[in-house]
Amino acid sequence: MNMSLKRAIATLTVCAAGLAGALVTTTPADASKGSDGDRLVRTNLGYKAVVYGTKVIIDGVELRNAKEAFAQQRCTRFAGRDVLKNSTLSLPDNELIKVSAATSHTETYAQDGLKGVRGVSTIADLALGGEFQGVQTPTVSLKGLTSVADSSRKADGTFGHQESFTFEGLRIENLPEQIPQELQDLLDILGSTTGDLVDQVLDLLTSVTGNTIEIPGLGSIGLAGVKSGHAGPHSAASQTYALRLLVDATGHDTVVTLGRARTAISEPVPAGVFHSRAMGLEMFGGNDLLRLGGLQEQSLDCSGSNGKVRTHKIADARVLGGLVNLTGIEYRLMGDQSRNGSASGFVASRIGSLDIPSIGLVVDGITSKVTMRKPQDTTKVERVISTGLARILLNGEEIELPKPGEALDLGDGNILEYRVVKQNWTGAEVKALRLTLPGLIPGGAILELGWAGGHIIPN
Repeated sequence: MNMSLKRAIATLTVCAAGLAGALVTTTPADASKGSDGDRLVRTNLGYKAVVYGTKVIIDGVELRNAKEAFAQQRCTRFAGRDVLKNSTLSLPDNELIKVSAATSHTETYAQDGLKGVRGVSTIADLALGGEFQGVQTPTVSLKGLTSVADSSRKADGTFGHQESFTFEGLRIENLPEQIPQELQDLLDILGSTTGDLVDQVLDLLTSVTGNTIEIPGLGSIGLAGVKSGHAGPHSAASQTYALRLLVDATGHDTVVTLGRARTAISEPVPAGVFHSRAMGLEMFGGNDLLRLGGLQEQSLDCSGSNGKVRTHKIADARVLGGLVNLTGIEYRLMGDQSRNGSASGFVASRIGSLDIPSIGLVVDGITSKVTMRKPQDTTKVERVISTGLARILLNGEEIELPKPGEALDLGDGNILEYRVVKQNWTGAEVKALRLTLPGLIPGGAILELGWAGGHIIPN
């Protein structure tokens, strides 16, 4: 392992350890009631929302512990459900990044015939830059950033969406004499007293290459995306991506994405709602303080996919600079339901090949699948779980494939478990492989690969 990679891993582990004690979150005391104390109202619609205040990526790897003020509204048919999360983020190994008082809120509502789901992300204050190892870097301060995404259905049955993105102030200071023209254009906008400041800043970021403006000596500022939405005859979705800030003055690229809100509403849901997700890898490390991965996790709409199979492919993935390599990643999801209350679907995950060079392990043809079926006039979901492995090589030698539920000792404390299953009356989740690798990174690591989860929730 090269020294730069070792430092990057150490940085990730230290950040995770600090975050475990630094982050504070709160949730509503009673999730079965609306904010005004009213009881939940069951509707004929499916609602879903995901909102977060911050997401942090260090050296290309998402630090999931730092996706804070993370308020998720899992698929539900009930209006009046609230999820509220608050947090304060400070990366202990990076004093150049401080985010305070982030709040995320999602709610499902039914008011005067209007039904919908709303997500709001608010960040009171963000500060980047300052003194680092005796050098004064440029500084960026952002106040009052708010992202809103709202998906709804009116009383007449038509669907709609609304998005907004605002901030109260943005300042960039302590810059060197020579700066890029795009940054000077941004400073000119910030110094102007005419027009809509937010729209002008967004228009500029949208017009430059990569939607990003370099800040010499600190990093860059850019768009994490743009506000967008769509409405059709049976569904609507709304999303607002806010800003993407890069700090590279410490020697480790640290990306902070701020203020994402996404909501969706759909019909019909006579059988219930789908909780169906697929992903290739989850990694836990640093004595369970570090959580990485996902690999473009995919999920179904609450109402399913109208019987159509949705396929998502990823050519390859390098985790932690090549400590773990995956190729041929593919997810497939399907969900269908009938007005008589029956439903069916499946979730499948496939990895063409897994390579962990440090222990000489190669695993080919990793597959997992969960098939669900809910007959009418019942809430119990029938499920079938299947997994597969094509070949395992250890230091170039092919070894015998394990049986479902079996664990293999790979030596040096490394353990491979085949088919890890969790199930209940609404469906099941399966990981094709779980690898326990005490020497992969400081503090050890657990890798879960080929993850497929499928549930049909009747209420």
